Formats: sequence, structure tokens, C-alpha cells
Amino acid sequence: MEHKFGLFNTVEELNRAAAAQKEEGDTEALYALAAENGIAREDVDDYLDGVADELATPLMAALGKLDLEAAVLDLESQLADWKDYIAAMCTDSEEMSRAVFRPDRELAQVLADAIRHASANRVYVPGRITRLAGLPDRIPIGMTGRDELRRIAEKYYLDKETGK
Repeated sequence: MEHKFGLFNTVEELNRAAAAQKEEGDTEALYALAAENGIAREDVDDYLDGVADELATPLMAALGKLDLEAAVLDLESQLADWKDYIAAMCTDSEEMSRAVFRPDRELAQVLADAIRHASANRVYVPGRITRLAGLPDRIPIGMTGRDELRRIAEKYYLDKETGK
């Protein structure tokens, strides 16, 4: 991802850059700044119209970053679900939102850690289920449940161990 306006360490830095563009009356640059950070045009409109005092909240900035990263990664299926779960974690925690927005953190790393966990933690599907699916008895599949994904995401984004 190209960053014409640079990477911001905090949403406050992003909002200061937006305020400078707004003060200069450079709406084109403001829309470009927002797009570069995954902020919707409608949110820029609200900011320009005075409906919102700032361009982005920590949650908006985190969700925007996650959406941009997911688009670059072209996520599908379980990986898209994992990204959505991390987004839900952001809605529950401003601390997580702020951590996700940090430029030194990437969704790709959390997904890689979750895949590594799934690969190392295979479970065998009971034969009755595999036979109903038309597959051989007792096949192993890698598993990373939501609790483990939460632990992995919190460890990576928040630099803390949780659970286990």
C-alpha cells in the first residue's frame, strides 16, 4: 500500500493531518488521506460538514486499516472470518482498536500465527461425520477456535499473554 501522507502511529496523528488539510481547504487531499487510511467518503463528508469533530475515531481507523489489509491479501473463507473476528474485537475494545492501527502491526502476521496454530493443533473428525461427507474415516483437520484466535491477536497486537 502506498502512503502518500505517511504512516500514522496514532489516530490522533491522523486527525491532526486531516485538520491541517481541512484548514487549508484542500478537500481533495482530505479525501485522499481518508482513502489511504480506509476511511469512508461519507465520514469525510460528515467531518467537512461539521457533523463529526474529527475525521476518525480509534475504531474507524482500526477497521479501515483491517479492510485495506484484507483487500491486499484477498482474503476468503476462514481467513476473512478471522479478520472479521479481529474487527469485532476492536468494537469491544478501544485499546485493541489503537493497537490494530499501529503501523508496526499487520493483519497478515496474526493470520499467519493462527494458521501455524491450526497446523500444529490438528483434530480428527469422527468417522461418522467424514463418512456422511463422503470422505475417508477419521481425517485430521487443523483447528484454531475463536478463543485461541483472541489469544493470538491479543498477544500480537497488545503485546500481552492471555489465557493458556
